[in-house]
Amino acid sequence: MSAGRFDNFSAHNPIVFDVGSHSIRFGYSESNSPNSDIPAVIGSLLDGTESTARNDRIKEDLTYYVDTNTLCVPREGMELKNIMKKGMIEDWDAFEYLMDYAYSKCLFTDPKHHPVLFTETPFNLKQKREKLLELMFEKYNVPGIIICKNAAAAAFSCSIPTGVIVDSGATHTSVIPIHQGYVMCNAIVSTSMGGNKMLKRCDEYLDKNKIDIIPHYLVAKKQRVKAREVPIWSMKNTLPKVTDTWHNYMRKSVLEDFQHTVLEVAENPLDNDVLLNYPTCHYEFPNGYNQIFGDERFKIPEILFYPDNEHKTWLGLSQLVHLSVSMCKRNLRNVLYDNIILTGGNSLIKGFARRLYCDIATDLKHTRFKLTAPVNSINRRFGAWIGGSLLGITDKFNHLWLSSSDYHESGTDQINVNYRYM
Repeated sequence: MSAGRFDNFSAHNPIVFDVGSHSIRFGYSESNSPNSDIPAVIGSLLDGTESTARNDRIKEDLTYYVDTNTLCVPREGMELKNIMKKGMIEDWDAFEYLMDYAYSKCLFTDPKHHPVLFTETPFNLKQKREKLLELMFEKYNVPGIIICKNAAAAAFSCSIPTGVIVDSGATHTSVIPIHQGYVMCNAIVSTSMGGNKMLKRCDEYLDKNKIDIIPHYLVAKKQRVKAREVPIWSMKNTLPKVTDTWHNYMRKSVLEDFQHTVLEVAENPLDNDVLLNYPTCHYEFPNGYNQIFGDERFKIPEILFYPDNEHKTWLGLSQLVHLSVSMCKRNLRNVLYDNIILTGGNSLIKGFARRLYCDIATDLKHTRFKLTAPVNSINRRFGAWIGGSLLGITDKFNHLWLSSSDYHESGTDQINVNYRYM
């Protein structure tokens, strides 16, 4: 493979982009964690003037806003939209603007100086992969690129070439077997039960119990009140007229904090007789309302492991693991069970890893297995990025790089042959 002026891509501090439905993580591969982790949501404002930042695109009358601090500023007429759909890039104009922002405001570098590694969902489409190549080579002039399945990258972060990746993210939870670093696509199983479904269940519970979700931006001041008492607070009166999409985004941030703080997964399937003995958790909402949450904090995430009557057709997480392994060759099953890796932001719910271990142990009484769940939340949340960063600076994977010269000679088809992506 011709690499142009780059004889060894791994020696030029590649930049790793881990693109997910909830956020996009990116940074230099020599770092221990991503330099930036920004929402996969972008704000757009139709302001009637030409946007100098986008004067080469068809949507010249749109001004874009990215990153948490900018998105959280109330602006009249600003609409928010997730640029991803089912783990794949959907809005390419917005994604391009986000890439401009990443290079100029976060990484402070010229794209042509660093090769890049992108992770992708195992379900990514060939045409989307090729469109990403065209963007990176044609506009950003990167010297080289690797596209790697996020599951393979997560396994690489744990130094495990063959195993089962349990990835619980924002939009779905997937069980993905890999063998010698390559994804076995015919044995992937997935469910739509992810972080967003957990947020919806939290919202439904709070609504049913008449607990209002008031975003921080609406609260001018509040008074301390006792648990379950009516909150005493006042609303800001100088706010612009915000859109429903922006209001719902801010409301969602409250639900996310509630989820991370309050929810916990029980060690065993719920038993109503012992629920009252489970620990409680106190939580205060932005408007000052507060209460102690008991058994409900365990009931909400229970559906991940033991679907209720409304979701009888769904499989619990341990069942998904067994189904995926059973779809693989018999001679691989023991080594797959020996290397189960837990990753994804939704897996950070308290007790998630403990419960998955217990459920698998109950099912496999006579089979040895090992569950790897990094205790460090950064390692579990950013597992795919960390694995990608290690892969990017490992010399033995230099053959995976697609160089700019190869792209211009042969086009995008080169990424789909000769093991150019994992």
